Amino acid sequence: MSGNVIRPDGLRTGDRAIIVSSSSTIADRKDVAERARTNLESALGLRIDFADNAFAQDYYSAGTTEERLHDLATSFADPEIRAVFFSTGGATAVDLVDRLDYETIAANPKILAGLSDSSTLLNAVTAKTGMVTFHGFELMDFSGHEMVYTARSLKQVWFDKWSDDYHPNPDWRDLEGDRTTYKGWREIKPGRAAGTAVGGNSEAFMQLVGTEYCPPLDGAILFLEAYRLQKRHIQALLATLKLKGVPDSIHGLIIGYCLGSDTPGAGNDRDIADIILETTSDHTFPVIQVGEIGHQVENFILPIGAPIEIDTRSLSLSLLDPAVC
Repeated sequence: MSGNVIRPDGLRTGDRAIIVSSSSTIADRKDVAERARTNLESALGLRIDFADNAFAQDYYSAGTTEERLHDLATSFADPEIRAVFFSTGGATAVDLVDRLDYETIAANPKILAGLSDSSTLLNAVTAKTGMVTFHGFELMDFSGHEMVYTARSLKQVWFDKWSDDYHPNPDWRDLEGDRTTYKGWREIKPGRAAGTAVGGNSEAFMQLVGTEYCPPLDGAILFLEAYRLQKRHIQALLATLKLKGVPDSIHGLIIGYCLGSDTPGAGNDRDIADIILETTSDHTFPVIQVGEIGHQVENFILPIGAPIEIDTRSLSLSLLDPAVC
């Protein structure tokens, strides 16, 4: 990661933002995306547009690699645009990682936010430029849900230059009613640790580990969530991270919401805490489970590249410094 941490400017009412599709196409969800855009504009007081190729399609992707790169490059080069929001997840954001114009991004820092597969790009941008990026924004959730908790977090982090303790969502639920055994924040391994926030979707993050596009893991607080992985797949993923030496470097681990991992069958009745304890048995760093990180739930906004602290005894997670200027 670049030696200097770059914090983008915060937002003000009336600022302009743009929606870019970096992974799956949303061509078949135009009405949903437009409704989400309108609701987000109302919630944040921003002027939000779609990028030129936001509704493009190339098979399963949101346009060709060139079209997606074009939208990101022009968004960062445009001085009128203050924030770039990814529209949705998918599987092909990795196409862009080694072709992004990181010099232009670093020279024009602005809020870059997403969730799911777009966390591939969030981490890569932080790794290559030092710019803080923002995990926890899922545009489509704003189409059919009020998103009060997430909107409050967006305003705090981006508008109010907030740094303090995060708090659980008192109205936490799976937005689509999927089965879950999650019951709230809990300690999995005891301790207190501070470090730089790194992570996101587990499969997306795994693509970057061991490459120049992964932020430094030495002293990091790693946060991971999973999308429709069974418990055996989560165990395999954590075991793979162990083989790659990740647990030897990090200071702490946050396990987010693992959507679909409690689906009946295939050993999914195993407690995820048991999996964590087994795969990290050689390490003493603290581990906490937090349900406001992940798919199909209201997220708080967690800045990648910013200092955070976890304390499992008090079940606390804190942003230590403002993530915007």
